Amino acid sequence: MAVWCCSTLLAATTRELAKVQAMVMGGRLAGRDKIGVRIGKVINKYQVGKHVDLDIEDGTFRFAINDARVAAEAALDGLYVIRTSVDASAMSAETAVLNYKKLAGVERAFRTLKGVDLHVRSIRKRTSSSACWPIMCSGT
Repeated sequence: MAVWCCSTLLAATTRELAKVQAMVMGGRLAGRDKIGVRIGKVINKYQVGKHVDLDIEDGTFRFAINDARVAAEAALDGLYVIRTSVDASAMSAETAVLNYKKLAGVERAFRTLKGVDLHVRSIRKRTSSSACWPIMCSGT
């Protein structure tokens, strides 16, 4: 699915860059800076600029899709790198992955705490030296 998505975005980028190229060749867009700004809009729209080789000059503009970079990213598609500061002797790679997956439960708990499920109200308590304002939490 991601390869299809990437190829679709590359095709859309190629179409848009071809339009810019036609504008430059037709004389409607001139100047290296103006051409660069226009190309930047296209690249930022589809977010695949790292796969495109650009050659911008005052009166010309050329581009090409870098197939080697596309293939390298496709080979890594769907793979994640999990780093930890824990020594390998203290935690195996499988345990690191398991702990990473457990983070989803922790994040869900924090979202619940911050959501509407938590009711907070102040409890006034006076001590001899100062006023203390702890909060009481209830999950009603």
